[in-house]
Amino acid sequence: MQSFRLLCAIAAGAVFVAGGAVAQTAQFKGEAKLVTPVAAPKSADIAGVAWRCDGAACTGAAASKTNLDGLVRECRKVVAVIGPVASYRSDGRELTDGQLRACNHGAVQVQTARN
Repeated sequence: MQSFRLLCAIAAGAVFVAGGAVAQTAQFKGEAKLVTPVAAPKSADIAGVAWRCDGAACTGAAASKTNLDGLVRECRKVVAVIGPVASYRSDGRELTDGQLRACNHGAVQVQTARN
């Protein structure tokens, strides 16, 4: 019986260690296509993600995702800095047309307030 308990404890520890290793190597990747391409390459750090735009294509990368924002809220943070987007994808999820309108609408309000 004690051997069984020992084996269960070892197995649980192995699962915990393996899970920690996966969490540490997780990477964030995002992509956006701008409505209006930038004239020159542009870089910005947005919520811990390094974004780089060249023309209409933007890519974001980070060692890990640092927030629990939903996809639209995450998009709004990006749009507030780099401008309206025609598409937005993050960690394999892509915004629908309605979500894109919500993302860009929020950004338009932020940009208008700054002017």
